[in-house]
Amino acid sequence: MGIIKQGILGGFSGKVGKVVGGAWKGIDYMRSLATSVANPKTKPQVTVRTNFSTIAKIMASANMLLKKSNWRMAKKQSAFNAAVRINYDNAIVNDVVDMEKLSFGEFSRKELTNLRTVFENDGINFSLKLNWVNDADDIVSFADDMVAVVIVRITAEGKFEETIVSCNDAKREDEELHVPIGLVESFATGDTFYAYAGTGHNPKKPKEIINIPAKNVVKYRAQKTI
Repeated sequence: MGIIKQGILGGFSGKVGKVVGGAWKGIDYMRSLATSVANPKTKPQVTVRTNFSTIAKIMASANMLLKKSNWRMAKKQSAFNAAVRINYDNAIVNDVVDMEKLSFGEFSRKELTNLRTVFENDGINFSLKLNWVNDADDIVSFADDMVAVVIVRITAEGKFEETIVSCNDAKREDEELHVPIGLVESFATGDTFYAYAGTGHNPKKPKEIINIPAKNVVKYRAQKTI
């Protein structure tokens, strides 16, 4: 039974016939009950669910960064929901998630100049090294811009494994950053690592934004198990 709390024009909670009412972040909503599907596991349906699940898992792991991007200002949805929607629309190519098209924010600052990213493997540890040019001009880029990095690991079987986020270790003026990933023994042959790098202003200034552009992405595939 549904309960109407604010008269006939107000929102309601519960079920009325085939309609369910509720509220989220102070927003009243109604939705229809899920329709019974005779075959819920057709190939197209499985593809949609798999891609949606992969994007949702990646973005959930990077949620602390998404909340610092301008996606946090999306109307009537969280930064996470905006990230999933935007990436689902833009990063699905030929019915699979194209990792190089993922994005973790939008531009508000100048990109890192001459950004160079290299995965390093010394036989014991695995890390990502970034170098760039300090081009702070106090107009579109600032010395205290924080360098933010997202690393997404996909297994040799093509399944999402983990996300590593680093956004408090270096500034634009530092010109170098090392992001530890872990022990090489934990990685299998064919595991693929995608790294996304970008800049934003100091996160201690809440009105400023950290942005991770999709085009600053580098890819590394593990060659062997150590």
